[in-house]
Amino acid sequence: MAVAIYHQEEGHFPPAYVTGPDGRPWHSWRVLILRYMDSAGLYAAYDFSEPWDGPNNRKLAGRMPSLYAFSGFAEEGNTTTNFLAVVGPETAWPAPATARREDVTDGSSKTIMLVENLGAAVHWMEPRDLLFAEMDFSLNTPGGVGSVYDSPAVVTVGENVRQLDEDITPHTLRALLTIAGGEDVEETTERQRRLLPDGRKRPLRER
Repeated sequence: MAVAIYHQEEGHFPPAYVTGPDGRPWHSWRVLILRYMDSAGLYAAYDFSEPWDGPNNRKLAGRMPSLYAFSGFAEEGNTTTNFLAVVGPETAWPAPATARREDVTDGSSKTIMLVENLGAAVHWMEPRDLLFAEMDFSLNTPGGVGSVYDSPAVVTVGENVRQLDEDITPHTLRALLTIAGGEDVEETTERQRRLLPDGRKRPLRER
């Protein structure tokens, strides 16, 4: 919702990162949307005149919003986020440029905005995410879409949370990540999310 509000206020989705005067990525989208979450104080404390790991900003590392980690992973001292963007000119995050809803011609409900990740070890303030050009589009690899749950979840441009079928093909996942590729995407029937007895999400099966 914070990403959606950002678009409403700015006229485009947040950039994956903002560069500093040296041309390097300095600030992550995860910092930019703090003001649209219950983290306005944290946003105000962040110093945009220095990089994310500058002397002032590194003091904020331990204040990662709990929403940036898997449920149960947001313990004190954890600075690793489990929610990443997929960056590339084909995606909703064409960094350093930005995308708008009208750029998404593949359908907002069939285009992925954010993904779960387990293994990339990205600091929540770090302007680093997954790179479309370097992914193999397999599930549950450190450099791709992965989760501690049965099936990874994603958020679509249409602001829906969906679980990926564990048998999704690399072709289909790749197609779901592009905003205007015009690919023939396999249809997946959504069902009501159910929980296993131990709290893990049950995978949604393609029908």
